[in-house]
Amino acid sequence: MSTEKDKGPAVKVPPPLIFFVFILLAWWVNDLAPLRLKASETMISLGWLLCIASLLLACTSVYQFFKARTHIEPWKPADALIVSGVFRFSRNPIYLAFVLFTVGLGLVMNNLWIVMSIAPSIAVLHGLVITREERYLRARFGQEYEDYCNKVRRWL
Repeated sequence: MSTEKDKGPAVKVPPPLIFFVFILLAWWVNDLAPLRLKASETMISLGWLLCIASLLLACTSVYQFFKARTHIEPWKPADALIVSGVFRFSRNPIYLAFVLFTVGLGLVMNNLWIVMSIAPSIAVLHGLVITREERYLRARFGQEYEDYCNKVRRWL
């Protein structure tokens, strides 16, 4: 008989798709009702810096999954609980990278709608992905995961 531990977190929507959809929606809304930031070289540079930092954070996180020989896809079962590297500071560094990238993109594109799209993106991500992942990891790793949660925050 297959258990929840064997099946994985039962996540149905790929997390990057959530952010992508809200970014596209924000871009479309901006065409209808532009909402601009105070554009400056500093703002654009900060946007690029956030985009680059997010890519570095995502790559580092992906490497941790590769190194631990466990699935990165949130719909597949986990073979290991990653608690080292960037996972010492955030339980969700890849999702944090998505947030940083979205904010950076909004700054580069001078589009406040894109920046504001992080709120619904995070809400949907939490409801459809994070709660399922956390429930699964508690069932899969038990006290080890509880101890990890007590030491490391969900985001930062």
